[in-house]
Amino acid sequence: MEQVKLLSMTGLLTLLIWAGADSLVNEVVSLRVALRIAPESNPDLLIDLDSESGTRLIQIQVSGPRKIIAELREHEPLSATLRIGDKPTGSNTLVLDRDTLKGALRADWKAFDRLSVLSVEPPTITVIADHMVSRELDLVLNQLTLAYDKAPKPAHLFTTLRVRESRLAALPRADLQSRIDISREVEQLLRGKPSGENVTVTVLLDSRVYGSDATLSPNQIDVEAVVKSDRVEARVPTVPIKLVVSFANLPKSFQAVDKDDNAMTLVTQTIEVVGPAEDVARLVSGETRAYGFIQLKQSDLEQLDVVRAWTPEFYLPPGITPAQPPQPVEFKLREAKAGGSTG
Repeated sequence: MEQVKLLSMTGLLTLLIWAGADSLVNEVVSLRVALRIAPESNPDLLIDLDSESGTRLIQIQVSGPRKIIAELREHEPLSATLRIGDKPTGSNTLVLDRDTLKGALRADWKAFDRLSVLSVEPPTITVIADHMVSRELDLVLNQLTLAYDKAPKPAHLFTTLRVRESRLAALPRADLQSRIDISREVEQLLRGKPSGENVTVTVLLDSRVYGSDATLSPNQIDVEAVVKSDRVEARVPTVPIKLVVSFANLPKSFQAVDKDDNAMTLVTQTIEVVGPAEDVARLVSGETRAYGFIQLKQSDLEQLDVVRAWTPEFYLPPGITPAQPPQPVEFKLREAKAGGSTG
C-alpha cells in the first residue's frame, strides 16, 4: 500500500515538473498581425491603406513562453491598431518600430507583457494620408438667362465646404475651390413660378462634385426674386358699348339720349388693358375684338328721362384684363319713337 502511494506521488510530481518546465521554456516564432492605422489625436487626419478591410497583414517575430505563444496562435491573425501623429497629405512611409508595435498589441493582447517583439516584416509600410479641410465658397449667379424685375438674391452669400484636401486639389476647375454658381438651379425653380410676383425658392446645394464624404453647411439656400412679367399695358380706342336688356323686356322700345336729348346712336370708349404682349398686340391691331355692354334692369326701364351714370362691363379676349376701372357713361332713357331702338 505504501508503495502505491509512493508511486502516485512520484507521478504527480513528475507531471508538475514537466508542466512547470514547459511554461518556462521560451521559443521564437512568427505571428500574423492584421494591422490597422489610425490618427493619434488629429480628428481631421484620414489614413487609407491599400486594402478593402482597412488593415495590412504583417508578420512579427516574437520570443516568450511556449504556452503563451500557443494560446495566441489560436487567434491568428492578431488584431492591433497603431496610432500615429499627423502626416502630410499624400503618400507616407511609416516605419514599424517593434517597441511601438508591441505597445499597440498590448492594448488588445495582455499576453504581450511577457513577450518580446524581435522583428517586424515588412519593416515599413506605405500609408496614404489625407485631411478634411474647410473652405468658404461664395454663392454666385453668373449665368442668369431670364429677365428680372428684381434679380435673384440668396439669403446666404456663402456656404462652408468640408472636403478631403486631396479632392480639393484635384478639382477640374479652379473656380470650384472658391465659389458655387447656382444660376441653373435657381432658374429651373423660378420657371414654374408666376412672373411679376415676388417669390422665394429653396435651392439644394449638391456636394457630390466634391466627393462622397464632402459636406456643405448650409446645404440649402432660399433665393428671392421677381421674374419680369411678360404682360404689357396698352390703350384700345373706340371700343363699342351696347345696351342690353333682358329677354322679357325685348318688346319694349327705349332709346338712350344725352342730357341735351341728342340720340346716342354709337357709344364708344377708350380703355386701358393689360395682358401677354402677343395677345395685347393682336387686340390693338384689330385681329381680335373687345366690346362693352351695359345691362339694363327692369328698375332702370322704370326711371325714364333721368340722367344717370352707368358703368359698362367689357368683354376682352382670354388672358387680357382691364388695367383701369371703366369710366361711367352718362345718359338717360326715354321711350323710342316709331322706328327707334334700344341702342
